[in-house]
Amino acid sequence: MLGGRPSPRRRGRSADPGRPVLSARAGAVLGVLVVLMAILAIPFKEWITQRARIADLESQLAWHTQRTEDLRAALDRWDDPAYVEAQARARLHFVRPGQVGYVVLAQDEADATDTTTTRPMVQAPRGGPWWSAVWSTVEQADEPDKGSSTPLAPAPAEPAESYGQ
Repeated sequence: MLGGRPSPRRRGRSADPGRPVLSARAGAVLGVLVVLMAILAIPFKEWITQRARIADLESQLAWHTQRTEDLRAALDRWDDPAYVEAQARARLHFVRPGQVGYVVLAQDEADATDTTTTRPMVQAPRGGPWWSAVWSTVEQADEPDKGSSTPLAPAPAEPAESYGQ
């Protein structure tokens, strides 16, 4: 120090150990910000959730709109007599008068009916109440080897296949 002046190196304030880091105003502003964040957190979360739900519903609406247009187009196809005739030929094996219809089976499909294993039919006893007849068939079904002398049941029918689908 020369002549009562402070030296140029000590222009900044020195840290006083007893002095608080934040002033009262800064603490109040910080407290108000924390309270505002706490108050606005739940509505902001709900807003985000609602936006996601709206986006999901809009995508569902777009899908259903496309599906409706596809179904209307399919319905409009049924107004065409040529389409109806083609579907009757493919699905129901219809033919025009004077035509001969053929259904060609592949060799493995034709042989499959010959090698189908069948189970013996169970003969229900006669003369008693109906529930005793039902119960006896349940008991016989539990022991299929005992009823081997009974006639064979027909082979189960294969489900119909829809052609052109």
